[in-house]
Amino acid sequence: MQKFEKLSSQLLNERDKLRQKIHKLKNRKNVDLNQKTCKTCGKEFLESENFNWSCKTHRYQFSGQMWWCCGKTKKDAPGCKFAKHFCRDEEEEDKDNEFGEK
Repeated sequence: MQKFEKLSSQLLNERDKLRQKIHKLKNRKNVDLNQKTCKTCGKEFLESENFNWSCKTHRYQFSGQMWWCCGKTKKDAPGCKFAKHFCRDEEEEDKDNEFGEK
């Protein structure tokens, strides 16, 4: 058990160091730190520009010929479901990691 606790603390320390490096790299490249990535569609967004129609996804899967939800025939067709972008905050991710959730 002690072995696993030690390994867990090492991994948490490594994660914190990697987060610090990421923040430094973002600052170096002049990237807006308030920019988040949507968990649903994968696009980057600013919370100030997050509206009810910002995130466009499909409700169902692509069948190979068309989207089951809206009947569009192109795989890269814009989504038919509109919503706000969704992003978990780092605090929520930290809480999840403490309890062993993904």
